Amino acid sequence: MPRSGTTWLGKIFDSHPDTLYRHEPDTWRPMDAIPLLASRADHDRHQACLREYLLSIPSMHADRVVAKQPIFSKSYASAFRVHLYKLGAGLSKVGGRFGHEWPVAFAPAPSAKARLVWKSIESLGRLGLLASCIPDARGVQIIRHPCGYVNSVLRGEAARRFTHGEAALDVGIFRMLSETEQARRRGLTLESLMGMHPSERLAWRWVLFNEKAAEDTVGEPSCLPLYYEELCSDPIGVTRRLFDHCHLDWSLQTERFLADSTSTSRSDYYSVFKDPRESAWRWKEQLAADDIDRVQAVAAQSSIGVPYLDGRQRWNR
Repeated sequence: MPRSGTTWLGKIFDSHPDTLYRHEPDTWRPMDAIPLLASRADHDRHQACLREYLLSIPSMHADRVVAKQPIFSKSYASAFRVHLYKLGAGLSKVGGRFGHEWPVAFAPAPSAKARLVWKSIESLGRLGLLASCIPDARGVQIIRHPCGYVNSVLRGEAARRFTHGEAALDVGIFRMLSETEQARRRGLTLESLMGMHPSERLAWRWVLFNEKAAEDTVGEPSCLPLYYEELCSDPIGVTRRLFDHCHLDWSLQTERFLADSTSTSRSDYYSVFKDPRESAWRWKEQLAADDIDRVQAVAAQSSIGVPYLDGRQRWNR
């Protein structure tokens, strides 16, 4: 889900010297042929298209895909090439401010040593299909407290940080969600969803997307569920577990990035340099009490929300 710590997690993986990171390529170049809420049963229909898309990701050099800061040293690129890459990313961002878009120059080329990292806020509902079609890949589904998600979305919309309309009014998304098995077994329809309070509707968006991804990958060893607050509570320990899951050795560069990104705070809405414990629970001071009650009442109806209602979780607060 967007606003769930995906950018920080993506940059944690990018900080490993053996990874080739691509930031939301499926937002920049959408996979229109594959539904946002795809079914594993459609494996045969979508596998060729999905694999073709996957092979195209390393060559995507658009600013929003390869210029997300910070930029890290890589084992498969010289220090001089990385320096040029940083300059190219800076120039591309300057051009973007004046309405010009061009590929980022000098982005390191893929190599046999590089492990592709695909960070997405579009393909959560495709996770089961991805696991089925790309069995040698490893997936991480990051889940943030629904109140944190709702609060961050509302803050971003109030500050006009997004190019799309209000998430709670996205009829197209809610129509698709209403047709999922997760909605049907609860008797949720488009009409009932759109008749709810906006914060309640966003909470159901959180439940239905996350629940579909979790149920589509249950028992799938290649996919690992991760609670954002767990990562915030123990960044190094959890990152070591994530790297083990993805067959990556520990990296001192990652260790330095974790220290830097958790010890300094920058005010930018999309910054990855923030006190993680403060970020995880800021919603308690910012989200209205009525909205908290509505969101938690919805989350309580899903197994995805249960850890947040369990006081025994050491990372709960």
